[in-house]
Amino acid sequence: MNALYLSAAGADEAAEAREFLSALSRLNLNTILGAAVIFLVGYVLIKWAAGLADRLLSRNEKLDASLRGLLVSSCRILLLFLLILTCADKLGLPTTSILTLLGTFGLALSLAMQNSLSNLAGGLFILSSKPFETGDYVSLPGAEGTVTKVGFIHTTLTTVDNKQIHVPNSTVTGSVVTNFSQCSTRRIDLTVPVSYGCSLEQAKAVIEEVLAGDSRILSQPAAPFVRVWDLGASSVDIMVRVWCQAGDYWELRSWLLENIKTALDRAGIAIPYSQLDVHLIGKN
Repeated sequence: MNALYLSAAGADEAAEAREFLSALSRLNLNTILGAAVIFLVGYVLIKWAAGLADRLLSRNEKLDASLRGLLVSSCRILLLFLLILTCADKLGLPTTSILTLLGTFGLALSLAMQNSLSNLAGGLFILSSKPFETGDYVSLPGAEGTVTKVGFIHTTLTTVDNKQIHVPNSTVTGSVVTNFSQCSTRRIDLTVPVSYGCSLEQAKAVIEEVLAGDSRILSQPAAPFVRVWDLGASSVDIMVRVWCQAGDYWELRSWLLENIKTALDRAGIAIPYSQLDVHLIGKN
């Protein structure tokens, strides 16, 4: 049965192809010129309509720029397809044959471009679910940077040293994505080691004084946290946690490290390095 069905389908496609070629042989100059005029006028109108749609969609501030581009491009492709069918009808070409040929070509193309179609589906998922948007700083598998474009096939990142990385959308949707920009505030976690011989109350007071001197440190969603966290092999570890605006994260973190070290040195509190004490027991 399958063989008979495939044979019949092949015969139908052959008949439609012959009909299409027969229609081509009947073309004349007037028909071609008429179809050309329709195509040129239609193409100009499509460009105008696409530009108008882009301007109207750009007024919606909540609509992502990449999604807006996808919608405009999809509308443009659909209108061009309808224009081609209109021109084919003007030329007297059988539109059913054209659709059949396009379907066969589309099937072969989809089989040859499975990875690209997977990336396209990933791009649509990213634009609809919005795990990140253009301008967000994100961490993706093997890459980290600012999102500059969410395209049909890949997402483009710009790193802090101004390199562009193109990550396939299928990789993005199938992996863990860390977005550092989606929340307005971030927490800085620092571990400050001090020597066993120092006063812990004094060390904490010195650190708290440093924290009180910077207005970028927020009291919400939690006040600054300074507590003894661990008794290490060579030091007592003090955990420091402060909240700040996401845009202040890196600069404030560096400032805290530098100023806490300077304040501890000024107070005579040592930051020990890893060391190993070896005790030799002699024989009597």
